[in-house]
Amino acid sequence: MQAEVIALLGFGEGGSGIGRGLAAKDGWRGRAPAGSNRPRRLLAVDVALDQDARGRALGQRARELDIQIAAGYGEALRQADVVFSVVPGESALDAARAAAPFLKPGALYLDLCTISGPMAERDRKALAPAGVRYVDIAVMGSFLNFGHRAPMLLAGEDVEAAAAWMREQGFDVKVLGTKPGSASAVKLLRSVLMKGIEALGVECLVAAERQGLVKEVLDNIGDVDKMGFAGFVEMLVNTHVVHAKRRWEEMELVAKGLAECGVRPLMTQAIIASHARTVDARLAPADGKVPPLAQSLAILGEKAVGRL
Repeated sequence: MQAEVIALLGFGEGGSGIGRGLAAKDGWRGRAPAGSNRPRRLLAVDVALDQDARGRALGQRARELDIQIAAGYGEALRQADVVFSVVPGESALDAARAAAPFLKPGALYLDLCTISGPMAERDRKALAPAGVRYVDIAVMGSFLNFGHRAPMLLAGEDVEAAAAWMREQGFDVKVLGTKPGSASAVKLLRSVLMKGIEALGVECLVAAERQGLVKEVLDNIGDVDKMGFAGFVEMLVNTHVVHAKRRWEEMELVAKGLAECGVRPLMTQAIIASHARTVDARLAPADGKVPPLAQSLAILGEKAVGRL
């Protein structure tokens, strides 16, 4: 796949990180074929341009990288062979709708916005009349730490072509499948776990610090390392059907202990409510045997978690 013009929708941390990688001497623009009549060009659009101090900084950053930047979507986008959408998730659909009238058929539209699966599908539908090739991308690392080489999951009908081209440009990508929205869904579902652990870590370690036990607590969670994190989470969920009552009773004591050292048991109370929900559903098998994971998830989904 050949690309002579790349457009970046959004020039914040993500867009500028990608732009910096593409503009580098050893990047996409710096590796333009010798003797080419048309030099490779980078364009950027950011509605915050020059609106305030941050907007002025965006313009300065673009000029330093020799990236043409504008505050609005316009005719310049018609030249783009590849479009990276890196706007805030709540603005993803607006960006897609604003760009669609200017995009040429066959252009590769890489949607890196943090959105849900259904939101990705809405973006795709908004772009369908333009005839672009839509690829849903979930960024699984920090642009601040990794730049354009932040790990990414890709999904969509044209995912293989997109992945091959991105790898050539130094991106770290993994193909998830052909269903648009699935990459974004994996990222948000992962966030349920990761951000939950973050909140639990705050509650746990603040309480540990007040008791002078931070090192001791951290030294005694090595069972996670032995099993591997994914295996550990699977084990907890799989055994939840059998052991929810015992764990619920333990968390009642935990809440009291946190309160005694002046920590509001916000996350702990949520855990108590979650386990109580399972206990109230009376799911524990009479024989006390742990069912296979698929069976546990089916039982929990139907009889405990339910639907909104």
